Amino acid sequence: MAVVLMASGTALTLKQKYDLELNNKYTQITALAQTGQSVIESYVKLAQSGAMTTAQAQAAAAAAVSAIRYNGNGYMFVQDYQGTYVVHPNKALIGTNAMNSRDPTGRLITRPMIDSAMSGHPQFNHYEYPKVPGGKPFPKIALMLAVPQWQWAIGTGVYIDDIQHELINNSIWLAVIYTPLILAFMFIVFVMRRAISRTLGGLAGTMRQLAAGELNTDIPGMERGDELGDMARAVEVFKNNAVEKVRLEREALAARAAAEEERKANEALRQDTEAQQREVVSAVAGGLERLSDGDLLFRLNTPFASAYEKLRGDFNAAMENLQKTMLAITESTQTVRGQAGQMMQASDDLSLRTEQQAASLEETAAALDQVTATVRHTAKNAGEASEVIGHAREDAEHSGNVVRETVAAMGNIEASARKIDNIIGVIDEIAFQTNLLALNAGVEAARAGDAGRGFAVVATEVRALAQRSADAAKEIKALISASGKQVESGVKLVGETGTALGKIVEQVSKISALVVSIAASAQEQASGLNEVNSAVNQMDNVTQKNAAMVEESTAASHSLATEAETLGQLVNRFRIGATNPAPRPTAVKARPASRLVSKPVAKPPVAKPPVAKPSSALASAGEEDWDEF
Repeated sequence: MAVVLMASGTALTLKQKYDLELNNKYTQITALAQTGQSVIESYVKLAQSGAMTTAQAQAAAAAAVSAIRYNGNGYMFVQDYQGTYVVHPNKALIGTNAMNSRDPTGRLITRPMIDSAMSGHPQFNHYEYPKVPGGKPFPKIALMLAVPQWQWAIGTGVYIDDIQHELINNSIWLAVIYTPLILAFMFIVFVMRRAISRTLGGLAGTMRQLAAGELNTDIPGMERGDELGDMARAVEVFKNNAVEKVRLEREALAARAAAEEERKANEALRQDTEAQQREVVSAVAGGLERLSDGDLLFRLNTPFASAYEKLRGDFNAAMENLQKTMLAITESTQTVRGQAGQMMQASDDLSLRTEQQAASLEETAAALDQVTATVRHTAKNAGEASEVIGHAREDAEHSGNVVRETVAAMGNIEASARKIDNIIGVIDEIAFQTNLLALNAGVEAARAGDAGRGFAVVATEVRALAQRSADAAKEIKALISASGKQVESGVKLVGETGTALGKIVEQVSKISALVVSIAASAQEQASGLNEVNSAVNQMDNVTQKNAAMVEESTAASHSLATEAETLGQLVNRFRIGATNPAPRPTAVKARPASRLVSKPVAKPPVAKPPVAKPSSALASAGEEDWDEF
């Protein structure tokens, strides 16, 4: 196992080192391809801006890419989307189509890279390619990036045979070092294994004898001071535990026999107790069943066991007390039933007369409330209309001032727009000059080769920012021109709005004077009716309270009569040893008072004014009316 782990760790280390070197190659190829792509895109933008024709820009881009060299013999190549070479150090290949070209192993070279570049997800391609025309092929990786404006794909690649050779050399060096060490380690393990196997064989035989029940067996190796001695002493503990287990099993067998005798005695005692409990429960259940049927004359006459005799006495005493209590309740129920019937008839008569008077007074109060509320609502609406018209006049005057200020503000906006237009022109000129400078810097960086690669990327970003600034300046200039035309139209419309608002102010002033006069007249009428309404509402309030009290008394008397009748029926269910009282004659049910009360006039949905506390004179008058009832 140790040898396998050592070999696995060594292989993993070599694999990680190879992957690291390969990732460095990937990073280098990506950076080089992006640099070439930036050079071509700079010429694409020159052609799009009109500084050069497309043919001139393509020729200049091809020359710039052809001049790029790195790592001595490293180069870049360009093909169109059909696989035809546009740029290549080997001039004989320019104009030829290599879309379906393959390496000596049959792997496609160009097609996978162009397809992945066109899809927007460029991928590396591994293939074999000679370092010199007609020479031996070596492993190589390459990458192509798309330039969609011209349907070009620029690519470059590097050979990886150097890192493969380094991997093989490292593997041979490690094999030379580790092979003698592994052989020595295996010899030591073999010797130690033989010594340990002998001792373990003796311990295994001893453990088999102990497992078979031979507890007198001697254990070898207990005098050793190493791990095998620890194992022998552990087996000794196992032997002692087995001896102790045999002793405990014998003691447990004796304890189980004694416990079984005690269990049988307890079972006999439990059965006797359960028989007594069943007799007691059966007798008490019969008594409770007679009690649930209303028989209070039942008694438990059969004696119970001494432990349950007190329960029988308590049950009979409870039945005796319950019988006496029910006799007293029966007598009281008869008295309550008679008096409740008389109270119910008297309350019905009083309720009818009280509610008739309350209904008449309520109709009068409701009609007067409706008239008062209508007049008050009219006065309130007139006052609100006056306030609304006043606010409308103020808003119209304020709107006129706002219109004049708006006209002045739009004039200022128009002047500011002209100034901004001049500033945008200056920004556009600066962006154009910056674009040209960045273009020149990119060309010089491309000529500098690998040393100017970082500067070429910066120059490309500067040109992109300059182009975005020019585009934004053009958009802002167009928006400002459109805003100027809209401001002129707005000035004209605001002037017409100001004239119309002046006429509205004059008409609103006339309407305001008329509404103020109407509100004053309605307010005087509402004040007079409010005093009359307060007096009638006080009378209505007192009468309604009296009617409510009579209704509550009538309901209470009916409820009392009903409950007395129900109580009498419940008491008659019990047999208490005396003649049960005769059922009470059915009382004449009074008609509900609500049927005799005339329907009050509906009140308008306005808040009812609070009723003032009645004076002492009104209170005394109410008491005299009550005496008449």
